Amino acid sequence: MSQIIFGCGDVGRRIARALINDGVSREALVAYVRSSASAEVCSRLGVMALRVDLDKLQRGLSPCHESQLYYTVAPPKHGTQDLRTEALLTALTKDKIRPSKVVVISTTGVYGDCDGDWVTEQTPTNPSTERGQRRLDMEQRWLTWGYKLRVPVVILRVPGIYAYSRLPRERIKAGIPVVKRDECGYTNRIHADDLARVCVAAMQRGERGEIYNVTDGRPGSITEYLQAAAHVLGHDPLPEITMQEAQQQLSDGMLSYLSESRKISNLKMLTDLGVELTYPDFMQGIKY
Repeated sequence: MSQIIFGCGDVGRRIARALINDGVSREALVAYVRSSASAEVCSRLGVMALRVDLDKLQRGLSPCHESQLYYTVAPPKHGTQDLRTEALLTALTKDKIRPSKVVVISTTGVYGDCDGDWVTEQTPTNPSTERGQRRLDMEQRWLTWGYKLRVPVVILRVPGIYAYSRLPRERIKAGIPVVKRDECGYTNRIHADDLARVCVAAMQRGERGEIYNVTDGRPGSITEYLQAAAHVLGHDPLPEITMQEAQQQLSDGMLSYLSESRKISNLKMLTDLGVELTYPDFMQGIKY
C-alpha cells in the first residue's frame, strides 16, 4: 500500500524515515511538496516528490487513492479558516479519491489558555488565537469529510516540536530576552523523531475519529527550554526580563505563546497507541 505524505518538510521527512526503518519500500512512498527545494530533499531520500500548491489546487491527485495519507500541512497564516485543507478535500471528492486512512497533525493550541491546568483529550476546545482557530477548523473539516466518506481520520494534537536541528539558533545568537521563569506559564514539547513515530503508530493503531495529545508529558516553561538550548549551542544564558518588560520588547508571536498556559497529558497516546518515547524529557532530546 502506498504511503502519502502531504507537506514533506522536516517532520514529513522524519515520518518517511520512520516508515523506511519499519520496512516500507521507498517505492511505496510519495511526498506532496510545495517547493522545488523540498522536492530535491525528498528525492535524496529516495522518495518520489510531487509538487502541489494547495492554495491553487483544483484536481489531479490520483496517487492518493486507497493509500495511507499523512497530513502535515499548516493552515494559511491569516484568518480563522483552513482553506488549504478545504481545497484538498474538494479535490479528493471531485476525483473520487478515498485514502484508506488519514493521520492529521494539529496543535494543542486548540485548547486555548487553561491557566496551567492539566489537559486531556476530553478538555473542551477554546482557541484564543487565530492560529488555534485555524487548526480547529482544519480538524473539523477532516473529521466531517472522513465521516461522510467513511474514511478513518485520526487527529494528533501537537505542542512545540523540537530537535537539535530545529533549535532557534538565530534567536539565541541575537540574545533576545526571555521572561523570568516564575512569571512563565506551562508549555509542552515533543521531539520531532518521537512525533514521527507517533504518526506511524496512529496510522497503525489509531481508531477512526479519535484524537490524541502528542507530547512528552513533561510540561515546563518556554524559558527553561530556551535557556537549555542556549547552553547546548554554547551561548551565554539569555537575559531574563519581567512580563511587563516583555510586552514592550518581544514579538507579538512570542507574546501569544506566553499568554497561554497548560499541562498536556499524554496518557491516552501512551496507552492506546503503545508508544514508547525515545526522549521523554527535552533535557535529553535537545542534544539530538
